[in-house]
Amino acid sequence: MTQAPHISTAGVDDWVELSPGEPQAAPRPLRGEGTFALSEPMQLGYLAWLCHCRWIVTGILAAYGLAGRVEGVLGRLGLVEPADWALACAGILAVLNVGFLAHARRLRRREDYNQIVPALWLQIICDMLVLTGVVHFAGPLTTYIPFAYLFHVVLACIFFAMPSSLLVTLLACLLYASLLAAEDQGLLEPRSLYQADLGLHIRRRPAVLLGNALSAISVWLVVWYMAMHLSDKVRRRDAELAGTNRCLLQAQREKTRHMLRTAHELKSPLATIHANVQLLLKGYGGPLTPHGRDVVQRIARRCRSLSLEVQEMLQLANLRNDSQRPDVARLDLADVLGACVRQVREAGSERSVRVDEDLAQAWIVAPEDHVKMLLMNLLSNAVVYSHPGGTVRVWCGTDGGRARARIEDDGIGISREHLERVFEEYYRTPQAVEHNKQSSGLGLAIVREVAHAWGIRVRLSSRPGEGTRVELLFPPPDGAAQAQGDA
Repeated sequence: MTQAPHISTAGVDDWVELSPGEPQAAPRPLRGEGTFALSEPMQLGYLAWLCHCRWIVTGILAAYGLAGRVEGVLGRLGLVEPADWALACAGILAVLNVGFLAHARRLRRREDYNQIVPALWLQIICDMLVLTGVVHFAGPLTTYIPFAYLFHVVLACIFFAMPSSLLVTLLACLLYASLLAAEDQGLLEPRSLYQADLGLHIRRRPAVLLGNALSAISVWLVVWYMAMHLSDKVRRRDAELAGTNRCLLQAQREKTRHMLRTAHELKSPLATIHANVQLLLKGYGGPLTPHGRDVVQRIARRCRSLSLEVQEMLQLANLRNDSQRPDVARLDLADVLGACVRQVREAGSERSVRVDEDLAQAWIVAPEDHVKMLLMNLLSNAVVYSHPGGTVRVWCGTDGGRARARIEDDGIGISREHLERVFEEYYRTPQAVEHNKQSSGLGLAIVREVAHAWGIRVRLSSRPGEGTRVELLFPPPDGAAQAQGDA
């Protein structure tokens, strides 16, 4: 099942537009991260997003390191010169990020979802190790840079379930505590951004040093708890919505299957009834009285109406069947539209409605039967809802390399309060029901499905008593062919 296209409305004129989009699949839980983990496509997106953020950090470190190479720039700010450590950290991050980006693209291309969690863990651990080096050179007691660990704590709460996010938080605490212990024991020479070591008196008092470390770690744990609590609530809500969406998708599939089964079961009996009715009208069962002929003719009309409705039900169900992907072809829209115009002209003559055409060559790439379904429904509506003696105007051509088509009439029109719902199944305005009682209400729903499946932008504008105008904008032929190849 495809997702219904976005319908937008705006402006003084009464119009509604179908914006083509991509079908959305139901979210799947991430392997190995519990019921409430993010979906795999979202995790792949976060992998790429982390890489973009890492470039920003790399740029900041590189800029600081380069500033330290210019004599006097950092000194005037009371900072230590030079800052070669920042350049070294920026270089390490840049090399890592290139590898991470290549790996993320490979996972996306191969759809190797089993490697998402290890990739996230690898990125977070590498980032925290580099961050520990930055904290050491910046001064773990004299700057606020140690609180940068909180970024990874919060991200872990978003990416992972509770046990994994707690493990990331404990890792941050361990790295920071180990750094302080190494400096305190003389394993690492204490460093600072500032020319005056403001943390010297802290290092000389072990109780103050311990209190400083415990206070920072306590803040991280509190932040982890709050972020994890909120993130867990969001994930639970997302899981509930995903479950509801799966139920709705399943219900829609069942509805489609039932529609197909019912339509197929009705098709043969209706064909039999229609054939027998035609025999009766031709006198094979004996002469009919005027009253009997009127009754049989009404049966024939109703049979034609039901046959049309069954046909539209089958068309709509087949359009929603994801397992059937029709073959596409390069088509001249003028030829397809001209053939459809010739078919509706007979119905137009019966209603005294003239159909004028102005068709120029315009190439599209789409299944011919789907395009005909879309055009026939729009043309039939234009003819059926026109007043006797009215005119339906049909045009097609190109605009910026893209095929365009326009179908307009001067019929009954559609009021603003009904315009936004005309693409719904079985929805008919009171004016439409009064004007034509035989319609199934599925024609524009078929238009919606075809437009969404093949990226056709549909704009419908209408005013009551003034008529309706439908504009179609097809995707570029090359782009449509490429999209079909990717699919």
